[in-house]
Amino acid sequence: MIPIMHSIAEMYAKGKSLHHAYLVDGERVPTLAELRRFFERELKVAVQGNPDVIVQEFETLGIDDSRALKDFANRKALGGKKLFVVAADFFTREAQNSLLKLFEEPAPDTHFFIVTENADTLLPTLKSRLMRVYAEGEGKQGLLKEIDDFLKMPARLRLESPLITTLIEEKDKQKAISFLDALALELRERAGKDVALYKSVFEEMLASRNYLRDRAASVKLILEHLSLIVPTLR
Repeated sequence: MIPIMHSIAEMYAKGKSLHHAYLVDGERVPTLAELRRFFERELKVAVQGNPDVIVQEFETLGIDDSRALKDFANRKALGGKKLFVVAADFFTREAQNSLLKLFEEPAPDTHFFIVTENADTLLPTLKSRLMRVYAEGEGKQGLLKEIDDFLKMPARLRLESPLITTLIEEKDKQKAISFLDALALELRERAGKDVALYKSVFEEMLASRNYLRDRAASVKLILEHLSLIVPTLR
């Protein structure tokens, strides 16, 4: 799997845009170092002494911390972008609920990077509002292998793959969203200079991600649709 910031940097280089909020699943120290390098080298934004860049670390992020973060986010930027990095081992339920509206209605040119090694403990409603990216690791390599197999398969065989059958059987919408996020990143990487050719596919994937947030959405129907429209790439 390619490094976290390389994935995001590739997407930024092609479209000059960032998602409003990322969930970065990885170890705190190396991930924060990667983020700082990404801000300075790719975004050309100084980190040290910049009031538009907030980097905070917590053992447990509580309700008062999340409210303070919202207050920071509502302030007017002095430069072009406001960048918020929040690294925490755990997030209280109250804090997560407080952050929901912030990520649901993001301010223009405001971007969040939530860093944790315990992403699976977050509320599904909160995770669904974040684009999840992964650090390198054995478990994540397994997901990449399954996505690699999925992309290589003819469309007619994808519904029989272990990854898709498991997602359909479990009906876990959050796992399906995480799969879509990882699939989109890998597809962009493989498309390379031809990424514009797949614009309609990415639009369908984004729409599918939004549908999965609906309580009445069918994981099976959405994954069946994606299995047919995502191109086979070897």
